[in-house]
Amino acid sequence: MTGLTDDDSGAIRRGIILMIAGIFVVSVMDALIKWLTASYPSIQIVMLRSVFGLIPLFVIVCLQGGLAALRTARPGAQLLRSAFGAGAMVGFFYALSVLGLAETVTLAFSSPLFVTLLSVPVLGERVGIRRLAAVIVGFIGVVIVVRPGAEIFKLDSLIPIAASFCFAMTMLLARRLSKTETSVSMTFYTTLAGLVVGASGVLWASGTPSGWMPPLPADWALFLLLGLLGGVGQYLVTSSFRHAEAVVVAPFEYTALIWATLFGLAIWGEVPDGATLLGGAIVIGAGLYIGYRETRLGKKTTGPGVMPEPSP
Repeated sequence: MTGLTDDDSGAIRRGIILMIAGIFVVSVMDALIKWLTASYPSIQIVMLRSVFGLIPLFVIVCLQGGLAALRTARPGAQLLRSAFGAGAMVGFFYALSVLGLAETVTLAFSSPLFVTLLSVPVLGERVGIRRLAAVIVGFIGVVIVVRPGAEIFKLDSLIPIAASFCFAMTMLLARRLSKTETSVSMTFYTTLAGLVVGASGVLWASGTPSGWMPPLPADWALFLLLGLLGGVGQYLVTSSFRHAEAVVVAPFEYTALIWATLFGLAIWGEVPDGATLLGGAIVIGAGLYIGYRETRLGKKTTGPGVMPEPSP
């Protein structure tokens, strides 16, 4: 690349590789979640995912000075962010149980559209006409995928959109909290909220078909793997931004749609229809443009915002 040293080029390559690897790991986690929803209620998967997700977080907390790393100066804001994070997790996991993998991931990419719109009331930011136009175009893509009014329309298609809204709120609140709160504390409390909400859902549904299903011995290993994949994927994605600018690596988040399509086809025989592909292309294009404009304006980009891991 013109004007770049060998060290710069190497760092950019490492950033891109880390992003692609991280998104692949997260995509494997998505497929595993969908696989488990065939045998277990989604709310139970949320609970067990959170239980095993806390294990690596406890290790990080110990390495960062113990419980002091979890101290918060703004408990109310932490609670609000954790509630939205748990809502995003519950919504996304449920969507994977009732919708195709590629369709769920495509609709989840509406999160940067919500981030742009909500940054006005939540953060007091100004959104220019170009980014506003990109948001409108992006939501047109969402409408194409959902197809309201058509015979093929499913009310469940609104679930991942609602989850995207919740995830957008977690990212915006992370911006507000980042000045006083540590990343590990925000991740910890969000994961803990997922555990509380998941356990409450399981207890509330006890004795019904949507209640607790005792996992098979082999499936305990899958639930453990679920937590590890989430931690590793998030670490790789976060690390990618340390090696290259967001405008360079963020577009590679959209490789998630490629993996979702391949996994959906190979495992469940799902073939995305033309409307899903067209709408997905529009949503991705809008998200890329928003990320580009935010970077040009010198703002801290949130990236396209892959849904499965609602953490900063």
